[in-house]
Amino acid sequence: MKLEEFRKLLEKPYLFHLHTRYTDGHLEVEDYFCFAQEHGVETIFFTEHVRRELKYDFSAFAAEIRVVATRYPGIRGVVGAEAKILPGGDLDIHSNTFDEIDVLCFACHGFPDDDVLYFDSFRKLLGDERWKSKIRVFVHPGRYLKKRHIEDAERWDKLEELLAFGMENGVFIEDNRREYLPKHPEKIPGASKVIGYDIHQPRDLERWLSEQGNG
Repeated sequence: MKLEEFRKLLEKPYLFHLHTRYTDGHLEVEDYFCFAQEHGVETIFFTEHVRRELKYDFSAFAAEIRVVATRYPGIRGVVGAEAKILPGGDLDIHSNTFDEIDVLCFACHGFPDDDVLYFDSFRKLLGDERWKSKIRVFVHPGRYLKKRHIEDAERWDKLEELLAFGMENGVFIEDNRREYLPKHPEKIPGASKVIGYDIHQPRDLERWLSEQGNG
């Protein structure tokens, strides 16, 4: 997917950052298409959790999205993945999975309790040429700080510097409406912002609806 195409998709109603029963979600792929059809959503960005060693068949997941999409004309299902950063700045994703996706989400899950390593690793990741062939999005930015209760001004300033570096390298930043991250989403330029809901279950879709004024 080209950058211009992605930006155009964001101009119309979309669902971004969501999970299914393939991992820790409670909704089927088709549940999202049904919701989209009912509420005027034009694009669904599926961003399933991945690892280098998966416990499910990612190709089957991607194929299901394509098959279900044929039953819902006018609604596009985009295959994406949410991969966690590893200490040192690598990603926990298999090359075969990377080849199948259009959107790659950078996430922090289970990272060591070392904020110097965190910032250094993310800086390396955000500038890494290996991932630049995909649309890249930094999702729930600041979760590491929030979960460790190290939300002092100095660290948030460092995070904002990190986000700015990411945007300079073409990375989009998620305005995460589930965890309300980053701390100051209003500072993300519109051209680099993606609104995500980290949807796992029906009540998360209700949150999306309420923010659209349709709930």
